Amino acid sequence: MSMEAVIARVIAVAENKLAASTQKLAPNQYPTATLPHNGQWMFNNAGHWTSGFFVGCLWQLHALTGKPEWAAAAQRWQEGLADKQRTWQSQHDFGFIYLPSYAASYAVTQSASDLRQALAAAEALAWNWNPATRSLRTFEGWEPVQASKAYKQIVIIDFMMNLQMLVWGAKHVKHWGAYQSFVDRQPEQDWMHMAVEHARQVAANHVRPDGSTYHIVEYHPDNGAVIRRYQYQGYKDNSTWARGQSWAVAGFSILHAETGLPEFLEVAKRTADRWLQMLSEQEDPAKGSYVPKWDFNAPYDPANDGPRDTSSAAITALGLLHLAEALPGTECGQRYLCAAVNTLRALASPKYLASPDEPHAAVLKHATGNLPDNDKIDVGLVYADYYYLQALKKCQDMEACRSYSL
Repeated sequence: MSMEAVIARVIAVAENKLAASTQKLAPNQYPTATLPHNGQWMFNNAGHWTSGFFVGCLWQLHALTGKPEWAAAAQRWQEGLADKQRTWQSQHDFGFIYLPSYAASYAVTQSASDLRQALAAAEALAWNWNPATRSLRTFEGWEPVQASKAYKQIVIIDFMMNLQMLVWGAKHVKHWGAYQSFVDRQPEQDWMHMAVEHARQVAANHVRPDGSTYHIVEYHPDNGAVIRRYQYQGYKDNSTWARGQSWAVAGFSILHAETGLPEFLEVAKRTADRWLQMLSEQEDPAKGSYVPKWDFNAPYDPANDGPRDTSSAAITALGLLHLAEALPGTECGQRYLCAAVNTLRALASPKYLASPDEPHAAVLKHATGNLPDNDKIDVGLVYADYYYLQALKKCQDMEACRSYSL
């Protein structure tokens, strides 16, 4: 099957699922994960870290099809996210919420109101900057059971994706005119500086020498010393949680695309190479699959086929496409492109892609949220759908991917 056919197949399923969801849900209901017993959405209110992804799915479907009804639906759902940036005192995931929603909306509408909402998210994210640790606070008011009892600042690998909100803000704040509405008097320089320095800290302290990753690093908030490194959503502290690795692959590859800094390309390649190596080393029957177990080092559970995590595969596919685009005409770039295409195709197979007739609200099946906490296992996850659609849009825009044939 050609990649154009794969994209068309997924679009048909996504239109079916999203049409049904917009009919069943109210615009103040934001899907998170499907229920195990009936496949229908669980949802949260605005402000949950996942509350931007359903809006993002609608915007991605608009981008893939050009149909105005998907833009109209996205605008209805994103209204509930407006003007909340300065009131969510414990929220740090402004990139996850506002990049898929108002930043995507601004790309279509070029409206001042959309720009204001997205820039306000960048500003709120910047308030979490700690110069002592040269990083952003990512967890406040709650801590995992594995956390130390020390006075600490927690940084999670997931935040590599939130950094894109600061980069987006730094590049778009010039369109807002005078900066009098921002506490930061030079956001264009400062927000980019924060994103770059945070990523450098992640590269130094989250990424292991072999290219695998930790989920969490604790810092002393006053002097920046590393207290400890560990997994929270992974199997063991020395294991590699699949989605954590995918956040690194995509986060560094996109940051390289946005900044052009070679250091981030090198980290993206290291984490991608390790991802591909770990895929090949999975035990049977997971070996050779482009959809990994939830943690590469966890024992395979035959009763739950791993369990697998389609969300990490979708996120990594997006990162691999950015790497392929950064390395055109090279053997390395071709390897990343091949892996990305194989991943997108694997996710479009009947095993992972829900059928239109199936009572499953999400586009993708068989994702794993947080297995150690027995939370959202073998379900659909809204962010799996979002990053899959985003990766397919990236493929659609890349002639090398769109026309790829095995």
